[in-house]
Amino acid sequence: MRVWLPCAALAALLALPAAAADPPSKPPAAGKTLPVQQDPAKLYGFRVTRQLVDREKIVPGGPGRDGIRAVDAPTFVGVEGADAIAPETPVVGVAIGGDARAYLVPILEYHQVVNDEVGGVPIAVTFDPLTGVPRVFRRGVDGRTLRFGVSGLLYNSGFLLYDRETESLWSQFEGRAIAGELAGRSLERIRVRQEEFSAWRRRQPKTRILVPPEPARLDYNASPYEGYAEKDGSIFPVEARDRRFHAKELVVGVVVGGKARAYLASLLTKNGGRVEETFEGRPIRVAYESDRGVFEWEAPEDVEVTEAYWFAWKAFHPDTEIWKDPGPVEGREP
Repeated sequence: MRVWLPCAALAALLALPAAAADPPSKPPAAGKTLPVQQDPAKLYGFRVTRQLVDREKIVPGGPGRDGIRAVDAPTFVGVEGADAIAPETPVVGVAIGGDARAYLVPILEYHQVVNDEVGGVPIAVTFDPLTGVPRVFRRGVDGRTLRFGVSGLLYNSGFLLYDRETESLWSQFEGRAIAGELAGRSLERIRVRQEEFSAWRRRQPKTRILVPPEPARLDYNASPYEGYAEKDGSIFPVEARDRRFHAKELVVGVVVGGKARAYLASLLTKNGGRVEETFEGRPIRVAYESDRGVFEWEAPEDVEVTEAYWFAWKAFHPDTEIWKDPGPVEGREP
């Protein structure tokens, strides 16, 4: 479930000036997979070298390089100016060294990358509307601080970041460079979750909130991905599928010692809405509130946790286990 900023909230936040930019193009209509584009001229000027995946699996996503503008100089307001923000508005919250910031998903949908510094740590706050995945990374690699943009290219239907220092291409889902000078390097992940603003504010009462950077050109009340989550299937090619479940079903996925397990919203709903168990020796707790479309989860810090659409989790973790796996489901392709 998505809940956007109400008009009153935008009126309060959009009072600050910012530079204009072209809005991102809407994604192609869902329902069928687009053909792979193999023309190197379609790779938006990136020299795809030293790639760790087959070149033909890196495909254009619509808007070209920087057609979706990253936020490079983010501006924030204090929580005292946030009363007009709907409590259900989804955010990605980051807290480092006593510095807490909320990045509203309606803003991230339009920009996908925010280059920021929180608690003195250079970070990249990212959100992929196609896969539903929030990720936050430290921007330091090999002793230098990188600045990221949106390449316009995709791999496994997930968007590729690029760093402006070397123009290497990075998988946002995996946090690793899959092509270019830095191919094989990985970014250090900072664990985050997508949650309602009210929940984040309760835990971080002194949080600051990201201000929309392009008030003159963009309507953050109108998602460019409206209706996308309701349509089954993926728009772009993926390496693995499991059509027993709706492609955009919400899932919490965990990885322990290289082994993956998925907790799907529908299976949680059928089995009491929550689970507490041990997976590969690590305690896992996942709960799902179907009325609000919200997950809550707890796991040790050494467990990788991802919130995503089912098709994306399966694409990047083809051997994933499924909690309460129902086996073949009548009416859906196995």
